[in-house]
Amino acid sequence: MNKNQAVIVMFLALCTPSAAWQEPGTRSGAGRIITLQEAVRLVLARSAELSLAEAESAKAGQALREIRSLNRVQVVAGTGLAYNNGFPLSIEGAAPSIIHLGLSQPILSSKNRNLIREAEEGNRASLAGIDAARNGLAARTALLYSELHRARRALPLLEEQRESTANSQKVAEALLQAGKIRPLDLSLARVATAHVEQAILAVRERARLAEASLHELTGIPESETLLTEPPRVRIEMRALSLEALYRDALETLPEIREAEAALRSREFHVQAEKAERYPQVNIVSQYALFSHANNYEEYFNRFTRNNYLLGLSIQVPLFDGLRSGARVAQSRSEADAARMRLERLKSDLKMNLERGMSDLRVAGGALELARIEVAAVEEELDVGETLAEAGRIEPRELAGVRTRLLGKRLAAGEAELVQFERQVELLRTIGTAASTLQ
Repeated sequence: MNKNQAVIVMFLALCTPSAAWQEPGTRSGAGRIITLQEAVRLVLARSAELSLAEAESAKAGQALREIRSLNRVQVVAGTGLAYNNGFPLSIEGAAPSIIHLGLSQPILSSKNRNLIREAEEGNRASLAGIDAARNGLAARTALLYSELHRARRALPLLEEQRESTANSQKVAEALLQAGKIRPLDLSLARVATAHVEQAILAVRERARLAEASLHELTGIPESETLLTEPPRVRIEMRALSLEALYRDALETLPEIREAEAALRSREFHVQAEKAERYPQVNIVSQYALFSHANNYEEYFNRFTRNNYLLGLSIQVPLFDGLRSGARVAQSRSEADAARMRLERLKSDLKMNLERGMSDLRVAGGALELARIEVAAVEEELDVGETLAEAGRIEPRELAGVRTRLLGKRLAAGEAELVQFERQVELLRTIGTAASTLQ
């Protein structure tokens, strides 16, 4: 693990699951236990989105190879076979020949040099695009995993709460028949039962959708039920200031690296367009094998069958109808747009870090509060059971305390996983989700 992967965890100290939110003791049915790290690895290994980003990067790599060929030797072979009568005329500027070889090697071309640099930066941007896809996929997988775990762990508590509210409703019905409570009290008991039933339905649907998404992303057959474990972020504890976190995020966030490479690419393109006005120097060489059929010996004092040329081609642009000026202006506009996009990304990054750190602090405080509330209601339940044994409180009051304890435990579990999700979001913000969650 490098230092960039450990930058955010001054806030990640509360990763250990509370006692109120543990895996049930037994599992039944055909299922597959899958850890968060395994799920992330499976998704990254088979994602079509990542494959598309890799294909785009491979395309950029091949474009770089093509551009680099501009500064390499170019060799052309061909023939200019022809019959002529009278003065030996040319074919496309070359004398008719049996075999013709041409060679060209640029030795001074500012335009080619800057086009190659532009392509190199484009290739770097495509590589950063792969990292961005990996970062987003890892974070999305972790959030789906957390959603499934949250729903699965909430169901037992909600079902226990449903049983408690159902019992309270039966007690209320008996008390109403005995004339000891108002009809309104029974209506309120029925509403409480309906609320729990709706909560169970919502949680089951969340679990179904999250599991279906994970099946699709990981490629695990739908016949296998996915069994989760409490998700954790395992990274080194390190306290850093916002500025230090921001500086490290500038190096790790793929979107920033991609935008920086795109800006450099556009700047090199500006220089390449400017180089249209500069001289270009090439080494050129030609060889031609002539034929007696073209009457060369009749028009020239000396006929040579083998002919060659070796020299320099120097081209100095003088006037191109303002074409290069227009292209330079257009390229500068594109570079300015890329620069503004980069500055906007940096500004958004700083605000996202502020927001993410704030959300994580709030989530950590909410989790601590939830744990304190669970402890307080557990203590209240212990006291209530003692008083109930002594006949000092009614069973209905004790049942109410048990129902509140279930609600507090459910809230503590929710708070714990909300904190995990805030951690994942912060990892995605700084661009280390894929490396940390695997």
